[in-house]
Amino acid sequence: MFLRTSIAALLLVWFGTPCSAGSPALGAYVGNSTSNSQQFESWLGRPVDQIPAHTGRTDWNDWINSISWSVQLWSPLNKPICWTIPLFADGGSLSEAAAGAYQASYVRAAQMLAVTRPSDAVIYVRTGEEFNGNWMPWSAAGHEQDFVKAYRNFVAAFRSVSDRFRFEWNVNVRETRMNPADAYPGDDDVDVIGMDFYYNIQWNPTDPIKAWDEMVNSQYGLQWLEDFASAHKKPSAYPEWGVNSDRAGPYIAKAAQWFSDHNVLYQNVWNSNDAFPGKLSDGQYPNAAAAYIAAFGATTSGANMRASPNR
Repeated sequence: MFLRTSIAALLLVWFGTPCSAGSPALGAYVGNSTSNSQQFESWLGRPVDQIPAHTGRTDWNDWINSISWSVQLWSPLNKPICWTIPLFADGGSLSEAAAGAYQASYVRAAQMLAVTRPSDAVIYVRTGEEFNGNWMPWSAAGHEQDFVKAYRNFVAAFRSVSDRFRFEWNVNVRETRMNPADAYPGDDDVDVIGMDFYYNIQWNPTDPIKAWDEMVNSQYGLQWLEDFASAHKKPSAYPEWGVNSDRAGPYIAKAAQWFSDHNVLYQNVWNSNDAFPGKLSDGQYPNAAAAYIAAFGATTSGANMRASPNR
């Protein structure tokens, strides 16, 4: 215990202060609604530590304007924002991003974000998320070096505006189309190593303990992520995770313990039915909801917090 605390204290000196008062920081994706965020806090019985904000990519106008709109939307809540900014707009390409075709747009986005929340020491940005799957336009399977170059170009543009930006490299759990490490941009361009994981009873075991074991131990599962992050001396993060089973209570308890036991910087539950039917705060999964409150609510949040590095 002394050794773990000492290492965490040293990392805090080297890398800065936490994203929130405790670690791992807790957030909840609730869609683009401040009222939904406030409702989630009331339901959980404690405030969230951060807002996960996802911006648009219908075209380049949407790519830029949705960032400005999101800043205005979330500013009244006065909380740190962890941004998910698309690597490029629909109609763009990984090869063009790798060639530097979108640098002006990246700089413009960085300029908008750099002037927000000056009290925050750092601004977290995730881009190129879930690149190891085949559903994103920046899918890297077979194009690993283009992804690396595109990601580095994004980072370079943002850093040219401000040194407050910190960048998350993000994979999807258990995707075997490629080895994600082949598209790792390098330690100089990655501050946080993240993974999205969802318990979906359409393809995961209905038994929640078996589902959790599968999530952890499968190829490119949670254990792989933590081993990879540790090897690169980076904190991990889980910016999207969720469940769609009312039997998920034991799984949720395992997730809470996993976050507590590892060097996790932040974790955001998917409390929404957009794209994935995972909303917990509306009564559709009452038993799973009770388990989430027991694991992360006001009476237990303090026990789950621990010192964690933040770059």
